Amino acid sequence: MGKQPKKDIMLSIPENLLTLRRRLKLSQKDFIQAYLSDETGTPLISVPTLSNIENGSTTGVTELADRVAKKMRVDGSVFLEDPDHFAKNIELFFGDALEAYRPAFREGGKKRSATEVLVETISDYLMDAVIRGELRPGSRLPPDRKLGVLFGAGRSAVREALKVLSTLGIITILPGHGTFIAAESSGFLHLPLSWTFLIGDNPMEHLIDVRNVLEIESARRAAEKADAASLDKLEQIYTNMMRAFQEANFKNFLDQDIDFHVAIAACSQNPIISDLLATSRKILTYISKSGMVTMEDLRSIYAEHSNIYTAITARDPAMAKQMMETHLANARLRYHLNTAFS
Repeated sequence: MGKQPKKDIMLSIPENLLTLRRRLKLSQKDFIQAYLSDETGTPLISVPTLSNIENGSTTGVTELADRVAKKMRVDGSVFLEDPDHFAKNIELFFGDALEAYRPAFREGGKKRSATEVLVETISDYLMDAVIRGELRPGSRLPPDRKLGVLFGAGRSAVREALKVLSTLGIITILPGHGTFIAAESSGFLHLPLSWTFLIGDNPMEHLIDVRNVLEIESARRAAEKADAASLDKLEQIYTNMMRAFQEANFKNFLDQDIDFHVAIAACSQNPIISDLLATSRKILTYISKSGMVTMEDLRSIYAEHSNIYTAITARDPAMAKQMMETHLANARLRYHLNTAFS
């Protein structure tokens, strides 16, 4: 290792720890559990503290690096290497330890596929890079080959993972031009949650539960906090939905149905609620194979939407909450928990 000023050496440790975690394909929580916990399994640091370290904090970082090195049975001085040199030679520095000491964290004892792990790892890397200011929404990603070196994966595996991330909306792939982070930062920052939704057990049931919590609160807040612009948008969508109902246009009604609920969330004036609701509905739509099939369904849903709309425009939070609860309860009965539409 070439000589570096002491200050520069200290700054190398956080970046090298981050590179190691990414190479091991571990979340911050799992990395702490594996390498930064005591003999009883109690974490020695929190996830926010590890985030601060990965963002450049050097407080206590030497001790933490020594603990990781000890658990992986390597020389602790490896973390003092220049970050570029460390990244390029990580296989040489750690050898078999990269696989031998990479815990197989599996929820419910189920083994995740290589693609699932790589998708999670790359999305984690992209979020970290955005938070650190290294990348911005709309930024071009490094080439597939460089991503493969960074994550210890082949180019074909990287491409497959990028296709999944593109489907989720985290990135945009433009043939002949490159791969770019999604232009809308708010949506990008919530899309790792989409991946969690998709790979969990019973995704439909869990998604409907999450969606219902968001729907009920957004309706209540919409009646209380909606401004003129968001109410105008809601009115426009409601009018279009009414026209689709009158024309018995099922497809258009379904499109307006989704927009109606998203518009209610926008009326809540909380962009996080709005983004999460849009995300959960998008994934429900993606994995659901059913929809409205009868005129009676159309009639019932339109009536329930009308009640919700009336309560919101009347500025009655309690009534809006009650009408949304009734609507969602009826939806469960209508579709036996098998539909994304309500």
